[in-house]
Amino acid sequence: MITTSKLTYAYPGQSPIQFPDVQCGENEHALILGPSGTGKTTLLHLLGGLISPASGEITIGGTSVDKLRGHALDVFRGKRIGIIFQKPHFIRSLTALENLLLTQSLAGNEADKKQAHLLLERLSIGQKANHKTHSMSIGEQQRLAIARALINRPAIILADEPSSALDDQNCQQMIELLLQVANEEKSNLIVVTHDSRIKSMIEKKVFLT
Repeated sequence: MITTSKLTYAYPGQSPIQFPDVQCGENEHALILGPSGTGKTTLLHLLGGLISPASGEITIGGTSVDKLRGHALDVFRGKRIGIIFQKPHFIRSLTALENLLLTQSLAGNEADKKQAHLLLERLSIGQKANHKTHSMSIGEQQRLAIARALINRPAIILADEPSSALDDQNCQQMIELLLQVANEEKSNLIVVTHDSRIKSMIEKKVFLT
């Protein structure tokens, strides 16, 4: 469950951005929509604990994320939050599989090769398990980014323009997969998007202006 209250964020030299309150119950999903420059990615980063609000509260599963700092925040984020960035960043010296195993280890979980392989297969990139990420196509890297976000079975999945590099067929398959996994794990899925192809696939919407 996610709730925010009176959330603001201020970039240096700019007026604070004021965000509408967000409420998502168990296994509820939402799109974050709005014109460029309204703070959609900023809100996603606030929910993920990547940046701290100037004011306001963020609660995820009963934990006040805005009050966590340092190691406690890192542990909470690693175990409870999966983030799909618009531009994925991987450890180039590692294979796709090794990047997933590292994500498990950093969250304090035991590396589980079987689970990682199954997830790669589910995302149709099982044949790329032992390939370095820089040798993969943009679409394959996006699927690996999704796998990395899902590998620790997070309570909340945050996705920043996850369909931007995908064609129509793969776009629909990707969103359907995210929804399926979120529903199976009873996770919240929060998606920032400009993509009109997925606006009908998630009912709840948060509009930024």
